[in-house]
Amino acid sequence: MPLVPMGPMLGHARANRYGIAAYNMIDFNSARAIIDGATVLEAPMIVQVSVKTVKHWGAEHVATWVRMLASDSPVPVALHLDHCTDIGVIRRCIDAGWTSVMFDGSALPFAENLAKSLEVYALTEAAGIGLEAEIGAIGGVEDDKVVNDDQSRLANFDECVEFVRDMPNLAVFAPAIGTAHGFYKGEAKIAYDLLDRITKAVPIPIALHGGTGLTEDQFHRCIALGCGKVNISTMHKSLFIDGFINLRSEKPKLAEPLPFIEAQHAAMKADVMQSIQIFGSSGRAQAALAA
Repeated sequence: MPLVPMGPMLGHARANRYGIAAYNMIDFNSARAIIDGATVLEAPMIVQVSVKTVKHWGAEHVATWVRMLASDSPVPVALHLDHCTDIGVIRRCIDAGWTSVMFDGSALPFAENLAKSLEVYALTEAAGIGLEAEIGAIGGVEDDKVVNDDQSRLANFDECVEFVRDMPNLAVFAPAIGTAHGFYKGEAKIAYDLLDRITKAVPIPIALHGGTGLTEDQFHRCIALGCGKVNISTMHKSLFIDGFINLRSEKPKLAEPLPFIEAQHAAMKADVMQSIQIFGSSGRAQAALAA
């Protein structure tokens, strides 16, 4: 089916307390694994892309790949630009037919973040697509953005309420609640009380960033509190590499490239399917599409 905006399906996810996986693709094969896993389990899916990946392949090429893969699947698929600070890149993705984008102004002072988020919100509203915006500082490494532990900070509750007030159609809101990008060095310290306060005051689905390495209990608890979008990037990248390396280790003399591509696909698809089952989105495709 055609690509869809992520806002309505995330609203359904929040209302029915399940999470929709948002996997960062790397290339055509990884995008195929993401959508194939969702198709098998009849789950809605968000294929998201880092700015670095967009610049490598081109916004139009990525859109063509994902649109083609989605057209062969009966499940709703959104194509989302992840963690972008450059409004020029956002415009290119909108022009190429992407169905949602993220403006990440979290490194800016609150007033400037809000002003620029509102500027991008106007663009997405005019294009009829979804916007994700962030407040607070989510730790770890995402693309070229590095936030050390001592620089990370939880979102301010009052600022969260003010931030979304003039963006009623925001597709998803990403307040920092203690998670981090990349592999965790220890257990994630999630501010569940803050998340609960935000979701009770803000009627917009919440994005859970830094999903790689969280426990099933942590996922379930965050989803139950209103996290409709669950981001997975680091694990997908790791499996992309490991799928190749593991087969090379097993068959060092294998010289045909296609088995390596299939090994990558199988490893990534299996992880996608596991996440879908943990997040509770299996079998939700049609209900999310009708939302």
